[in-house]
Amino acid sequence: MATYLDRQESASLAPFTYESFPLGTITPTGWLAHELNTSGEGLAGHLFEFYRFVHGSTWLGGTHEYTPLNEAAPYWYNYIVPLAYTVQDEGLASRLQKQADHFIGYVLEHQASDGWLGPERTRETRGIWGRCLLLQGMINHAQAQPHRRTEIVQAMLRFSRLVHSMLKDQLSGYLPGPGDVYDLQWFGVARAHELSLNLQWLYEEPEASSDRPAIWEIMELLWQGARKAGRDWTVFFSEETFPQKPSVRGEAPNFQHGVNVAQGIRYPAQLYRMHQSKELISKCHEAVSLSFKFHGTVFGSLSSDEYIGGLSSQRGAELCTGVELMFSLSYLHRLFGDGEFADRVERTAFNAIPAAVSDDWFSHQYVTQTNQPWAQEFEVGEGEKTPFYDVCRYANVFGLEPEFPCCTVNHPTAFPKLAMNIFLPVPQDAAAGLTAGVLHAYLMSASIKTEYGSITCDTTYPFAPLELKYRIEATKSFDFYIRVPNWATDSSTIRQGSSTGSARPFIPNVGRQSVRLHRVSIEADTTTEIEVSLGAGVIVERLAGNTAAISRGPLLYALDIPSEQKAMRIPRNYKDQKATVGEVDTAAGSPSWMQKVRDSDLVPAEGAKWAYVLNLSIAPRYGMISPLQSEPVEGRSFWSAETVREYIEVAVEELDWPVSNGTAADPAFIDVAAARTGMKRQVRFIPFGCAKLHMAQFPVCP
Repeated sequence: MATYLDRQESASLAPFTYESFPLGTITPTGWLAHELNTSGEGLAGHLFEFYRFVHGSTWLGGTHEYTPLNEAAPYWYNYIVPLAYTVQDEGLASRLQKQADHFIGYVLEHQASDGWLGPERTRETRGIWGRCLLLQGMINHAQAQPHRRTEIVQAMLRFSRLVHSMLKDQLSGYLPGPGDVYDLQWFGVARAHELSLNLQWLYEEPEASSDRPAIWEIMELLWQGARKAGRDWTVFFSEETFPQKPSVRGEAPNFQHGVNVAQGIRYPAQLYRMHQSKELISKCHEAVSLSFKFHGTVFGSLSSDEYIGGLSSQRGAELCTGVELMFSLSYLHRLFGDGEFADRVERTAFNAIPAAVSDDWFSHQYVTQTNQPWAQEFEVGEGEKTPFYDVCRYANVFGLEPEFPCCTVNHPTAFPKLAMNIFLPVPQDAAAGLTAGVLHAYLMSASIKTEYGSITCDTTYPFAPLELKYRIEATKSFDFYIRVPNWATDSSTIRQGSSTGSARPFIPNVGRQSVRLHRVSIEADTTTEIEVSLGAGVIVERLAGNTAAISRGPLLYALDIPSEQKAMRIPRNYKDQKATVGEVDTAAGSPSWMQKVRDSDLVPAEGAKWAYVLNLSIAPRYGMISPLQSEPVEGRSFWSAETVREYIEVAVEELDWPVSNGTAADPAFIDVAAARTGMKRQVRFIPFGCAKLHMAQFPVCP
């Protein structure tokens, strides 16, 4: 492998198959615009005003941090920038932009004379990891506010020069040494590639021309440090070393931490950009395949109650594992172009994320379970323990910080960064059979103005009727690409021009098969209308232990359990789950939004049933009450049982479903023959993300 000493100054990074448009270029519409706006009006847009780990952060001259990693405010900044420049409400956008501007203004004003970014002033406290998040936000800020670009890029360059000298000094700031306190659990070590994500962007900027050799060496030193510390993800993601069973408390290294795994999937990809090889491309696919094969959930995330937890429906997935998984898979899609990665992004985005946040975006879960008949503190029997590895009994409650605060300050990142990649520029790539143009990557409603003209997509996707209507006003000729999902059936069609025109099969028609693109050539100075209708069948996914889950298109379907609020309280402090957080003002004169910052216990409503076994001798049947409305039910999300207009009707039989470890027992271990009651009925499943209390994996009648 080439090193800093023998590389040429002209060394270049492997290009992305699809580039990205600058933040603020894409305008989400439809349900995504509504959810982004609700998030901004919810917890995400108010943490800056009251939350101790943001408002009182050491990054802003305060005293509060939940870990010596000092990552809370950088996590917050990493989402507030894309959220602020993606929401469509002008007043809300202005308020959020002022928050982001205040933060970066303070950070740049207090940049140390040696280039360090952050509040730390001693070698022992200066850890690189938290800066990785900061730099992601700075890159987006520079793109969204061009007038700030120079000061931001220059600050990044000064910081990179310092990091270069630190890493050459026994990998200081990266591998903790005697007396260092910045990374006692080696989380930053497991995330070496996160800095290279930002440095690879900086490396290609014109201002970095004289710094490129040093920037390249920084990245090489990170890879070397990862290997030295036994944190090389290319070794971890192999059949011989990858953990195929649930993590066991006290025995698992932080390599098995769910968020680390979700981020680690990008490690071979970012290494590939510097050292191209077929082996590293294969390693990226292997990383995704192994992760989902042994720890995947049916709702598109990785089982991770902090640490990866196998395939049990009890273990659940940490919300931020899904957030980071979306980011990594989206990165792989942009780099390599394979549609498989984009399919997985949508599966996570449309299931794992909405299921874990409240309708008003003022509360979230730390862990979301596949089968979740209640969201309350688990009551475990004598001799039992919760099914979780490293989270408390309270982790599936909807609240402010139902567990570690990292999720509080990171979960709002999911949808803003998804929105940034709805459309992607496609460079000319003769080898791949691609000509210059624009790709509609994630098939949601949005508009964009490009060098070719304007593109608008109107759709309720991923909700029924799975139709996309495009209007393209072109000023110059280009090729427009639409991603063809792997699940789309042969009945999928595309019609160009008049609605009475003939429909053609909507199938991949360009490039290698794995990219899954349909190309439409657009003429200059024309207005083109395109209609795409996606066919989708009901899929019964057979799982371990004679169990099954049901999906259609990118959506998992689940039994919605009617719920009632058992309790609402001032949020508990994550440390002991008993004391309340001090910053939530309960006084009569406190802002109205502050009254919504609460923890809520949800339990099944009286008479609600959730214990069934599937009778698959009768095929599940898809139905739609009516097309999704342009606006949700008042006070509700598009992702709610009250708003959704589609269902899958399923034949079931009532079951005496046991409770174990404080929650519904794993269906794979239920003695169905003994537990069946003989009471047969038809029930309706709805999209998983719309059901806060739900059952999605069921035993099957023998």
